Amino acid sequence: MKLALLALFFLLLNSSTAEVVLDIEDEPLLPGRDYYMVRFIWPGPGGVSLANSGNNKTCPVDVIAVPCCTHCIPPTENCNGEALKFNPLASIGIVTTNLPLTIRFAKTPSCAQSPEWILVKEEGAWLVGIGGPEDHPDREILTGLFLIEKSGVGYTLKFCPKHLPEICGYLGLHSDANQNIRLALTNDIPHIVYFQKAGEGSSAI
Repeated sequence: MKLALLALFFLLLNSSTAEVVLDIEDEPLLPGRDYYMVRFIWPGPGGVSLANSGNNKTCPVDVIAVPCCTHCIPPTENCNGEALKFNPLASIGIVTTNLPLTIRFAKTPSCAQSPEWILVKEEGAWLVGIGGPEDHPDREILTGLFLIEKSGVGYTLKFCPKHLPEICGYLGLHSDANQNIRLALTNDIPHIVYFQKAGEGSSAI
């Protein structure tokens, strides 16, 4: 119920300013379809993936920026990372800017409590992950919805907490204690991305 009210809040607020979100082929982003979300800037082009960053975790529940090095020996095999699904709460057939939605990986580990993106408090930062309290012991967790906003030639993502919909923050990149580049709330440079179609279908890993 609270998520539905949060969705209604943003639909009423942004209905006159919404634009269709386009993939790299200038086609509308479709709910439930698999897409790679690839960044434009530091640490170079690349997508996102799941990893186990440590901190007493036993399941890959941390969302990281895939390190991409095409000139290395051997080169990075998959710079696009893992595919995502974007699921708006309002069924309008396409994804638009400022439309509240949930995000999940197309393939999710069976050990995770939940496949949807959340925010977890670690090292003084709010980091993006999946799962629930069992996957992030002794950590604060924020649930909520995400918004896609147009930013130049690409897009940025915002996170809005379920209980405080008026307080939203952009996602950026954060280097953790183990040198993993993690998606996180930021007051600095937002994470600017584009969307690229991935293969059809999804499954558990």
